[in-house]
Amino acid sequence: MIRKLRIASLVGVHILILAHIYLWGDEVIGSVDFQEFFHAFIKHGVINSGVIIVIIAFVTTLIFGRFFCGWACHFGAVQELAWWLLNKFGLKPITLNSSLVTILPLFILINFFILPNVFYYFQSPWEKIRIDLGMPEIWAFLPGFIIGSLTFLIDGFLIVYFLGRKGFCRFLCPWGSFLKLPNTLAFFKVRNIGGCIKCGNCTSNCPVGIDVSYEINNFDKVTNTNCTSCLDCIDGCPSNAIAYQWKNPIEEKFKLSYYVLNRDMYNLDTIKNKFKSIHKDDFITFLLILLLGFSIDGLYGMGHFLSFGIATITAIQIIKFYKKHIIISSIVLLVFMFHGLIKFSIWRGIENYEMNNYSSSIWHLERAIAIHPKPIGKFHVLLAQMYFDNNDFVNAEKHLLLAQKINPNHTSYKELFEKIKSKKNINEK
Repeated sequence: MIRKLRIASLVGVHILILAHIYLWGDEVIGSVDFQEFFHAFIKHGVINSGVIIVIIAFVTTLIFGRFFCGWACHFGAVQELAWWLLNKFGLKPITLNSSLVTILPLFILINFFILPNVFYYFQSPWEKIRIDLGMPEIWAFLPGFIIGSLTFLIDGFLIVYFLGRKGFCRFLCPWGSFLKLPNTLAFFKVRNIGGCIKCGNCTSNCPVGIDVSYEINNFDKVTNTNCTSCLDCIDGCPSNAIAYQWKNPIEEKFKLSYYVLNRDMYNLDTIKNKFKSIHKDDFITFLLILLLGFSIDGLYGMGHFLSFGIATITAIQIIKFYKKHIIISSIVLLVFMFHGLIKFSIWRGIENYEMNNYSSSIWHLERAIAIHPKPIGKFHVLLAQMYFDNNDFVNAEKHLLLAQKINPNHTSYKELFEKIKSKKNINEK
């Protein structure tokens, strides 16, 4: 019954999303996104719909645990659908367990959402806090159709196939990481009320891959901060040994051992074939994920979630199969290194352009456009401007023509074309 109610809740959330997009638009309510708390409130001091949702999620988590993640997160629902479909087709992914489920989402949260917006605030403090529920528009932070589809395919389905249950939620989701602290202090938790027969059903049913059986028998409650209060473990317990119960956090026992990956977990005979620990490779895997993720992040319009989803899947597969498939693994690494060179060239080119160091900027941007698989008019315009300032009108005109060919509808080139023509006439006289 509980599971049916939760599925109905998740379906209802998707109906509300569609209604928001197609019926109401953003005249009153704009983007309802967790990152609004950082981008709108921390950065600009604006309270919008996304900020209100985050506040509601934070407060409800303090009371009910990560109830929002289990009952209202549309992307979590996509991953549960992926798990269900994979099982229907006879595919039984192994759920990977690692310290990265804590470290990596926290890194993404701090590096991409907290620090940049906090730094911006200190550089440009708010004048005042204001309320604007319609800001920004619904699609402000959503990718285009191709990148959006790839994000759903990779972070919604493939990551479940390669990493196991709710792979994105456990390994990457920064919003889940944001809710870990209030989840630790939550009043309501899944608790041991006696009579456990250690059948492992609770662990098998958990959509987030928590070893519920181990935790309730060793800690008398589920302490894992990835718990989404979905209550599937309770729904499937044959001996009614666990319950979702309230307890004053002041009276709770808090020990560090409750929140670390214990090597005795996932060893129950009925479940151990469904899980695999990659704990021993955590450090090298984390470094490899960062290297691969940063090498492609932002290229081709890819956002952080898609980039690091690809990086996480790839890094774990390389660590797993490198010795058996050294040639394939090396080729994959070279592909990422190639894209890393593109990103480095773009970064250095733009940085030097902004510092008026044109010789270095030209060198880096020329390399970027030479190896970038996708022509980008912006870089040709920057090169044209720098060549023009250096009185190299031939190269300036060449890059303007290339930029115009890439984006024929833009009119921004006309002014620079006129300047080149004018300069040429003056030089000829």
